[in-house]
Amino acid sequence: MELDKQPALDDLMRELSAELSQAYRWAAEQSGLNQADLLGLYFINSANGTATPKSLAEHLGLTSGATAILLNRLQARDYVVRTPHPTDRRVVLLSLGKAARDQDFLKLRERLLGLNADIIAALSPEEAAIVRRFIGRMVTNTRDSLRQLRLGRTDAAERDDDSKASQ
Repeated sequence: MELDKQPALDDLMRELSAELSQAYRWAAEQSGLNQADLLGLYFINSANGTATPKSLAEHLGLTSGATAILLNRLQARDYVVRTPHPTDRRVVLLSLGKAARDQDFLKLRERLLGLNADIIAALSPEEAAIVRRFIGRMVTNTRDSLRQLRLGRTDAAERDDDSKASQ
């Protein structure tokens, strides 16, 4: 294929993002969960006992209130356990509850990871390093840029509220 006939990188990333979203939506349906709950459980599982409600909220892009509702829902189903931090009583640590550990959703995660395992395994170590560096920088930049956009919106909304209050 000629270089100029290849899809643009941002188009490919958008397509990949859409396909990954569909895969996680399917996994959530198979688990009987909504997508935010499933992604939250995956995050908590991967954090190995270090996840907090704040880190979960940041990861999912949720407000603290929405995160509390999500955690209450998951705790009621014994998917999540909240425990006090051993040295900082202001912090709560999150871990998977018994129902989540017994559930097949972790096997679904492995199945999702396996979807592209052959493609990843076919990369040379040099190619894998380039892809890892690229994706890592894109994730960091997107996360930081989105955080700044949200802060900018919050600041503008607060200024609007302040100006309305002073009128």
